Amino acid sequence: MSARNTNKTEQGFTLVEVMVALFLFSILSASSLAVLTTTIQSKTSLEAKSKLLQSRTLMRVLLKSDFENAIAIPKTDEFGQIQPVSFSAGENGGEYLITLSRTGWDNPGGIERRSNLQSVSYSLKAGVLRRHIHARFNALTTTPVLEQELLHGIRSARLTFFDGEYWVENWVVGEPPQGVKNLPKLAGVEFVFDNGDNLKQIFYVGADQ
Repeated sequence: MSARNTNKTEQGFTLVEVMVALFLFSILSASSLAVLTTTIQSKTSLEAKSKLLQSRTLMRVLLKSDFENAIAIPKTDEFGQIQPVSFSAGENGGEYLITLSRTGWDNPGGIERRSNLQSVSYSLKAGVLRRHIHARFNALTTTPVLEQELLHGIRSARLTFFDGEYWVENWVVGEPPQGVKNLPKLAGVEFVFDNGDNLKQIFYVGADQ
């Protein structure tokens, strides 16, 4: 019987090749993770900036509409008594930064039994700017007040008003000595935020301008 020799070829990776492959894989994984992390952070930052821009744009649109449609018309309190002040803005020691009466509240076809007048106020508490709207112009004690949060992280707010010659920091429309008879020509609103940002806007005041 003749013996038959069989040549076997063994195939595989050496330990050095395996270690090199693992090293390259770890580098690729770390790079992919870094790219993914950066992408997520960029997306989060972009979404935050977009949300902030939307909030500031909404705030500007609402302030612009309220100031431009402001009207010096008396209104009554919950007891039916005429209030002596129809427009108040600035550091007057009150609860609100701005309190005004405005026209231009849409009521298409007169569907709702109400006028086109609206009572609007702005407050700043704990760094949050809020807009308050009474569901009825001459509000009662039971009249609901709708609140809308506009901006967060506000460190301070400063209001100024232009009378045609000078800028002043407070403006009250009402019978003397509480105030003056006319609305200001312009209103300036400046906010300083916790992160150091500064935002200043100037608006026309009065539905007749």
